[in-house]
Amino acid sequence: MANYQLGPESPRPFAVLSENYVHRHVDIPTLPPSELFSFGDDYERRMCELVHKYMELDTDDRLCYVGDPKGSLAEMLQERFCLLEPVTTVVPGHIHYEESPNHRMLPFKVPNVGAEEYFRRAADSGAAGPIFDKILFKDVVPYLDDPRRTYQDALGLLSEFGKLVIVQRPADMLTLPVFAEAKERLTKHERSYLRTIEDLQALRLDVSWDVECLPVVMAKSRWYAMVKERFPPQLEMVSNFEVTSGLRELSEGVLKYVDERIEFVDRLLFISASRPVFGDQLPLISRYGDGQAGGARRTRIAGDFSAQQSFVGEPRIRYEMSVTPDIDELIRDKQRRDRISNGRKGNGRL
Repeated sequence: MANYQLGPESPRPFAVLSENYVHRHVDIPTLPPSELFSFGDDYERRMCELVHKYMELDTDDRLCYVGDPKGSLAEMLQERFCLLEPVTTVVPGHIHYEESPNHRMLPFKVPNVGAEEYFRRAADSGAAGPIFDKILFKDVVPYLDDPRRTYQDALGLLSEFGKLVIVQRPADMLTLPVFAEAKERLTKHERSYLRTIEDLQALRLDVSWDVECLPVVMAKSRWYAMVKERFPPQLEMVSNFEVTSGLRELSEGVLKYVDERIEFVDRLLFISASRPVFGDQLPLISRYGDGQAGGARRTRIAGDFSAQQSFVGEPRIRYEMSVTPDIDELIRDKQRRDRISNGRKGNGRL
C-alpha cells in the first residue's frame, strides 16, 4: 500500500482546471455621437428628474451650463424644461495630454481658457444685475486652479434666490465597469469632494449634498465603443495603449461571461449651494402687547435686543396659558422669593 504525503503537490489533484489565454478581437461598432456620448434615454430622463430635484429649474430661469461638450446636458435641459432663454454653455477648461514613453498621459493645463476665466472676467467687468438664475457645474472641479474663487465669482452672477449645483462622479464611489488602470489614475488625480463642500461653506452658503444612483442598461459592444472614445470625459487622462489593454482586460475579464446586454449603476454626487434666506442674521420675531399703546417690540433672537419698531394700528394681544397646581405652586414660590430679594435690595442689605 503506497504512502501518500499530504501537501499541495502530492498527491496530485483529481482534476486541474486551466484556461489558456486566447486573444479575441473586440468587436467595437461605429456609433453616432447621440449613442456614443450618452447612457441612454432612461438615464437622461432620470437625470432631468434629479436636476429638477436639486436645482428646481423653471421655464423662465436663465441657466448657465458648465461642462464638457462631449456628453453635454445643455441641449437636453433646454428641450425637456422648455426654457424660454437659451442655455449659456461654458467649457470647463482645456487640458492637453501628452503621452510619455512609458505610455502615461502627462496633463498640461491651458491657461486663460474655460469656466475659471469666464466667471473671473464677468465678475471684474461689474455686470449690472444678475445674469443667471441657476448655474450647473458638471464634472468641472478638476479643471479649476482656484475653485473657491470661481464659486465666488459665479455667485456674483446669480440672482438673489439663485442656485449653484455641482454634479461630479467621485473616483472612490465609481461603479462604472472601467479597467483597473483607469480607476487607479482617477483616484490618484482627483480633488476630494469634501474640499468642494468646504469651499462652498467657507463662502457662507447653505450647502446640501447627496449621492444618487442612476441605473444603466446597454449593449456590451456599445460600452466598449464609449471606453475607446474615452467617455465619460474623465477617461481623457488614459493613453491609447492603456485603452487598448483596458478593453482587453474588460473583454477577457469581468465582462467576458456576461450577456450581450450589461447592467450597471452610475453613482453621482449632487451638491446644491445657495445664499442663506436670512443672510448672515438670524430670523426675527415680533412680540405684541408689551405695554405700549398699540405698539409692538421687534426682538432679535440673538444679537442686539434693543431694536424697537412700532406697528401702528396693531391690536394688543393677551396670551394666556393654564398651568397645573404643582407648576402654579412653583411660580408662587419664585414670586415670593423675588419679593423678598427686592425688599432686601431696597434696604441696602445686599
